[in-house]
Amino acid sequence: MKKRILFRADGNSSVGLGHLYRLFALVEMVKDIYDFGFLTHFSSTTSVIPNTYAVIKIPKGITIEDEPKWLAENYNPEQYIIIADGYQFGSSYQQQLKAHGFSLVYIDDLEKEHMYADVVVNHSPLAKEKNYKSEKYTKFALGTDYAILRPSFLEAIKKNRVINKIDSVFICFGGADPYDLSLKAALACLNVKEIKKVNVVLGGAYKHDQVFKLAKENVKLNIYQNLNEKELISLMISCNLAIVPASTILYEICAVKMPVLSGYFVENQKRLYDALNKKKVIFGLDNLVKFKKDDFIREINHILNRSNFNEIINNQNTLFDSKIKERYLDLLKFVKYRNIKKSDIKLLYDWANDKLSRANSYNPNPISWEEHKEWFAKKIKDKDSIIYIAEINKTPAGYIRFDVKQKESVISILVSAQHRGKGLSGKFIKEASLKYFENCDLPIIAYIKSKNIASVKAFEKANYIKIKETIVNNSESYIYRLKKDE
Repeated sequence: MKKRILFRADGNSSVGLGHLYRLFALVEMVKDIYDFGFLTHFSSTTSVIPNTYAVIKIPKGITIEDEPKWLAENYNPEQYIIIADGYQFGSSYQQQLKAHGFSLVYIDDLEKEHMYADVVVNHSPLAKEKNYKSEKYTKFALGTDYAILRPSFLEAIKKNRVINKIDSVFICFGGADPYDLSLKAALACLNVKEIKKVNVVLGGAYKHDQVFKLAKENVKLNIYQNLNEKELISLMISCNLAIVPASTILYEICAVKMPVLSGYFVENQKRLYDALNKKKVIFGLDNLVKFKKDDFIREINHILNRSNFNEIINNQNTLFDSKIKERYLDLLKFVKYRNIKKSDIKLLYDWANDKLSRANSYNPNPISWEEHKEWFAKKIKDKDSIIYIAEINKTPAGYIRFDVKQKESVISILVSAQHRGKGLSGKFIKEASLKYFENCDLPIIAYIKSKNIASVKAFEKANYIKIKETIVNNSESYIYRLKKDE
């Protein structure tokens, strides 16, 4: 059964549009692979949602407390992954969704709630797993490796840029801009003679009107609304200075690369601001709530007095890499582990005789069907042999075996040929080991040929520690170990 995704976020002039826009970026990363729907509250500003999305409005009478039950009644938890972005989706909401059997990805930036989600994403450079309270099964996708960026900006990451002068400014303060910082920044730019063009992008929830009057009086000032992704990045590329808050738009500016004045006007922007200011990829303005026109003029002139802007751009170049989309696609490969059953006999036989599997084994000889039948019959009855089949969206993708000894258990792993090269070995080892420790306290030992670099990396990724070098069946080998709660 093919998994589908329900994206869940709200946004309007009261709460802003940031949560919606972050999910739009994730939609664009996965929409060619997954069927999806976009779930939002009836009070959301749906006009900003792309018209190609299937929008589903939460009915008026459904409260946030009722919502998990409503979702389970209307969407099969076995079939749907939920990706939620918003502070209302806290511990209780997550716990209820998991109780109904949903796979859940939660986009966070506060590090406050106890997490029940399967995966927690926080793309702040300062995000640390140790700052979270969570369930044992919860995985974390943290830092700029998981920056939430739309496809055009993922492409922009790959391109270098050199800026020698500043004369065109990009200004954007999000969906609602409650303090009308767009107007203040625009007024400041119009008062700096070196600035020849001022481009202000307004969000769908913007309610002020003075900036429109200002644009009628100044040919240097251009106002833009409802720009699509391509139009937005094209406008950014035409500019050589940006003034934006520490929100998703700042990551987009850093992907395009240019000098940028940034600060924060709501609490959830402060951590990202602190992180990027520390990395010297922005010119920091701190708290923008009380910022006035003259404050912006002072800071713009400070930048103009610099002779070289490329230190900032070089730092922006190191912020992201080109594998963000692939990482998100891997996150959505929810793996379930089940015990082997009699019908798996042929599956394990085919896997075991795969050419690479035999080459990596300490016994490289092909296995006959009779040998395999005898081995399988013993293993399936052996209480000291634990074998999990790893399934991705109900498709078998490999197995992990634990042979329990007196003082330790020995692990073996195999990833099917069609699932190799996707970084799954470390994931299988880590998750299956956690499942093993639910019922057994003995440490786990892995024997790995020293020339099998991929396997070494996979076990290290799963937090196994090398404890010894040895010879096994005439092959130079390493012994790796994992203890419970390590």
